[in-house]
Amino acid sequence: MQYNNIYESNIKEYTVSELSNALKKTLEVNFDIIHLRGEISGLTIAASGHVYLSLKDEKNSIIDGIIWKGQASRINFKLEDGMEVLVVGRVSTYAPRSKYNIIINTIELAGEGALLKLIENRRRLLSEEGLFDEGHKKLLPFLPNTIGIITSDTGAAFKDIIIRIKNRFPVNVILYPVLVQGSDAPQQIAEAIDKINMLSNINNNISLPDLLIVGRGGGSLEDLMAFNEEIVVRAIYNSKIPIISAVGHEVDNSLSDYAADIRAPTPTAAAEIALPDRKVLYNNLNMTYSKLLSSIRNILSLCIREYQKYRLPMPHNILENKVQNLDIIIDQLSNKMKAFIDFNKNKLNFNQIDLYSPAKYCESQLINLTSEIRLLNAAYTNLVNKKKYSYSESPKILNEKFDRFIHNLQMSFIKASGAIEALSYNKILERGFALIKNENNQSITRAKDIVKDTNAIIHLYDGKIKAKLSNNDS
Repeated sequence: MQYNNIYESNIKEYTVSELSNALKKTLEVNFDIIHLRGEISGLTIAASGHVYLSLKDEKNSIIDGIIWKGQASRINFKLEDGMEVLVVGRVSTYAPRSKYNIIINTIELAGEGALLKLIENRRRLLSEEGLFDEGHKKLLPFLPNTIGIITSDTGAAFKDIIIRIKNRFPVNVILYPVLVQGSDAPQQIAEAIDKINMLSNINNNISLPDLLIVGRGGGSLEDLMAFNEEIVVRAIYNSKIPIISAVGHEVDNSLSDYAADIRAPTPTAAAEIALPDRKVLYNNLNMTYSKLLSSIRNILSLCIREYQKYRLPMPHNILENKVQNLDIIIDQLSNKMKAFIDFNKNKLNFNQIDLYSPAKYCESQLINLTSEIRLLNAAYTNLVNKKKYSYSESPKILNEKFDRFIHNLQMSFIKASGAIEALSYNKILERGFALIKNENNQSITRAKDIVKDTNAIIHLYDGKIKAKLSNNDS
């Protein structure tokens, strides 16, 4: 073969641009639909919204890729370096650089296993930071006044929550509509949580929700990826307001569930967790009311019984008791006076007269009785003065009764004194009688007591004389 005139054998000469365009057209015609698997590297999101990346395989072969803004907004998960993905697109070239790449129309994770592996790696890293620690969980309010719901305003989750809240315990509800899937969903969810928490710092008068429910209805693993994104998990962790995570169905689990204060298996269950059943509350309140009423009645009964033990008697009862005691004392004095008179009468009857004056004794007793009467009168007056504000008439009646009693007592005493004085041996001597005593000061009452030359003292009314007595019979 002759190589000397090889360039002369070409039918047409191409410019560089013509060749680049021809290659571009050939690639685009023959590789207009390509399914390509590879690992993302060199991920870059331009300010325009276009996504630039490279795909490589296990042999480190690399092809650049482009996702235009329109297609990028429809991706259900966040792209990251190291993800293994399956893309569908067309091969094209960039003519000025003679560099071919793939224009990506759709992109998805290469199998559910790769997506689960990505979620598990992210869960492990966030768990090591402490974002899922139980000690960070906040208690839910027993009965929130306002509940904030962060979800799609067009989805069934919001309607299910509203229906259950109305049936269970109607409260104020504020909806914060966000996208719940797609590339923009994580950013919107995180911003909604952050903005709600920041409202209290801006204006204290703003009524914040007492509780937030963050979630959506069921879907595929890719549809739920927004709630596995790190930005959403951190926003839930940093929230000062308690959050219930309600993502998907009961079998679905997301990283938001681990970071939230409570995980609800469904949006409907989130409403049940957030609010008590008003019927159950009503029954519990009735039971509590009955128990409290019974306890109060028991306590009142016990207090009344204790009060009865220590309650002071009524004033009229005190006065009646004092009057009764006074009557008893009067009876005792009357009995003692009667006994005294009887005793002295008996002594006179048996002529057992001692050397004392009954008049002086009676005067002494009169002084003692007068002193006792004064004390009784003072005690009575003091008692009456204390009680006269409630018994204005009773003290007067008692005072008159007491005066009559004292007067009668004095008259009885004067009569008794007169009787005693009348029976005094001095009076007897005044009538001409005499009292004869021997030298031993013993009364001589019988003639047989006189012996021969008995020395005696004769007591007359006006004095004493000595005498010597003789008994003629002896």
